Amino acid sequence: MAAITPSWALETTADGEVKEKTSGPGGQWRALNVGPDLIRSLLMRKFKSPTPIQRAAIPPSLSTPPRDILGMARTGSGKTLAYLIPLLQRTGSTHHGQGPRALILCPSRELAVQIYSVGKDLARGMNKSNGKGKNKDEGEEDEEGKGKEGLRWAVIIGGEGMDAQFEKMSSNPDIVIATPGRFLHLIVEMHMDLRHLQTVIYDEADRLFEMGFDVQLREILHRLPSTRQNLLFSATLPSSVAEFAKAGLVNPLLVRLDAEQKISPDLSLKFLSVKPGEKEASLLVLLREIIGKPNQPQPADPSSASQAIVFVATKHHVDYVAELLSTTGYRTSLIYSSLDQVARQQQLAGFRNHQTDILVVTDVAARGLDIPVMDHVINYDFPAGPRIFVHRVGRTARAGRKGTAYSLIVKEDFPYLCDLHTFLGTERMGEPVEALRSLPIEQLSENIEYVFHNLDETAPHLTSLRNVMRKGQGMFERSRTKANPTSYRQAKALASALSNNPPRIDDMFEDAMEDEVNEEKARLLAKVAAFTPSETVFEVGKRESESAVIMKKRRKTVDERQKRVSKAETEKSTASGMEKAPVKELPAPQLPTKNFKDPSFYLDHTQRGAEAEKGYSLKSGVESLSGAITDMTADEGTGPKAQKASQLSWDRKKHKFIKKNGSADGEKMIRSESGALLPASYSSGKYQEWKSKRKHMSDGPVEALGGGRRGRHGPPGQKRKAEDKDGEEDAGGKGGKNQGNVKGKGKDDFKQKTPRKPGKKGIKQSSGLKSAMDIRKQREIVQKRKEKNARKPHKFRK
Repeated sequence: MAAITPSWALETTADGEVKEKTSGPGGQWRALNVGPDLIRSLLMRKFKSPTPIQRAAIPPSLSTPPRDILGMARTGSGKTLAYLIPLLQRTGSTHHGQGPRALILCPSRELAVQIYSVGKDLARGMNKSNGKGKNKDEGEEDEEGKGKEGLRWAVIIGGEGMDAQFEKMSSNPDIVIATPGRFLHLIVEMHMDLRHLQTVIYDEADRLFEMGFDVQLREILHRLPSTRQNLLFSATLPSSVAEFAKAGLVNPLLVRLDAEQKISPDLSLKFLSVKPGEKEASLLVLLREIIGKPNQPQPADPSSASQAIVFVATKHHVDYVAELLSTTGYRTSLIYSSLDQVARQQQLAGFRNHQTDILVVTDVAARGLDIPVMDHVINYDFPAGPRIFVHRVGRTARAGRKGTAYSLIVKEDFPYLCDLHTFLGTERMGEPVEALRSLPIEQLSENIEYVFHNLDETAPHLTSLRNVMRKGQGMFERSRTKANPTSYRQAKALASALSNNPPRIDDMFEDAMEDEVNEEKARLLAKVAAFTPSETVFEVGKRESESAVIMKKRRKTVDERQKRVSKAETEKSTASGMEKAPVKELPAPQLPTKNFKDPSFYLDHTQRGAEAEKGYSLKSGVESLSGAITDMTADEGTGPKAQKASQLSWDRKKHKFIKKNGSADGEKMIRSESGALLPASYSSGKYQEWKSKRKHMSDGPVEALGGGRRGRHGPPGQKRKAEDKDGEEDAGGKGGKNQGNVKGKGKDDFKQKTPRKPGKKGIKQSSGLKSAMDIRKQREIVQKRKEKNARKPHKFRK
């Protein structure tokens, strides 16, 4: 039954007609067909007007029939509410008990918890408004005299116990928020029925549809009903809908806002050129400038203190940088993917509550996290792609606040910097030569001395962490994606330009450069640091040796040859004989130039905005190359035989070749319903074991797991088996009348007798649980032993 519109949302016209208000509080939400209960919940949380992405995405999501949406808007633009509002509008505010009706997939655990907190809070406001308004549906009571139960939510993420998640899914939640890997594990293990699913939401869809989640998504989508509504949202979505073909979109609507303005206009970008050995010192110089010196007294209002997120490449970098900053005196939190889930939640909660000032993370926290007051983002390691950069810097300058993103650039990062320049454009970023800045040499020198001498003596463990980090850095550089070939040529020209004119010191260090002498000194030191000698390795320290003399003669010969070549080219150019008289150059007339290209009809040889779309693309070079490979069928039998032979592997224990029954790394695999190969651990029987522990649970849908005290032998409400009158245990127990029989059947009742569990002959199988009778008898035996030991000795005994 439709909800009754409350009085505060109605107005009376001049004709006496009563209709919903289109102005005043909530009028803009009503124009988007949002329900009154949801509007009240939004207004209570100070969401007075919708954002542009919400204006564009909510009406088609609520249309009949609902349309599939591809929504893109920059970070901090309200994409979470753009899909939660239509979801809550359709699911209502009460629990139906028919299984999951909505599924929200997201790539990281922290993002799943954040979506849950926002959605649960919004739904709680709907329930309160329903209680205040006289809704007929909510006024009805169930058999127990209570109002209808609110929506049930379930968060299914990795790093948590399976038993608790079995219980969540068995209670038939209405909305499930999950990461793909653990959700696939549960639906395979539990043989879950998803026929009632109505809406599927993909948050950070471009990350979900990359190659990393390909197997999980393919299997999950195979089990979903074809009549579902699909909503895909991200800050970086390609314009080609074909890249999301596997999602099963039907007549999708593409909503792309701020496609030209890819990052917030309130965000300031700073690129600092450093050397690889100066990164630690540069980070300390930067933190002293934006956060302050370490070990400072905390302000009265902790929320007013500045905070920063430091993005690094690998978890080894996280361990080293976090320990370095903690040793220096900064309050630091850290997060990476393999960290325990409880520890991840504690670290993030400490940062959000302003118990720490710096959060050191990998790209696991680059997407979706909304930290209300965040002023600074530092890219300690520059990202390998423009999309990652957009998501990283999107953690700041959100909801109209100002923010700054600092990036430490080494020479190896120049190609990726040129890629970012192509993606963002010159107007937003400027030319790379002009955008690069440097840090004061004196401050860098002091911090280099502090890190590599003072700290290494006081904290020797930093040396071992640094060595591990350097090994991880080498593996990261070998495995990261390559930049555009054009960017490598631009990077070479950029390095040549910087060697002649070093980048000037950034404006935020104006106080250190007030004196012109200090500025000239800094320029001189920068030129000395950029100096590269012309001598080769063979000549260093060996000026009078034989090898050095050979290299000098060789260099002299090459120089003379180059002079002869240049002289011949000059003579050839002036061989015409007559020297031309000098002509005075006259300035050309400033005539208005007309472009022959009509934008309405002229077709360029490349698509407009192709470089930006390439940055948004989900297909990597390996995936694109795989589409151009054609496998040829073997024309003789040697190919299949060799392929079959290659499936054999040597077993060290059995000392023979055995056939591989699993993946490339030897893990056992099973075939799923869609034909995909999944790890055998996905169907390990853990759910059946969990069900056997709770015998009251049926094979069908379970409404609730609570309600009454659970007995030892049955579900709640079922009477416990009566014990024997003489105080003996139940039949089949130790010392009982019908020992060896099951369920109290007689000794000659062989038809009803169930077989024993497999075990050793003559040994009774114990359940591992003691009854009240066993505990009482054990206590009596212990008490008798105490009394016996406490008796006085016999008078004839000594």
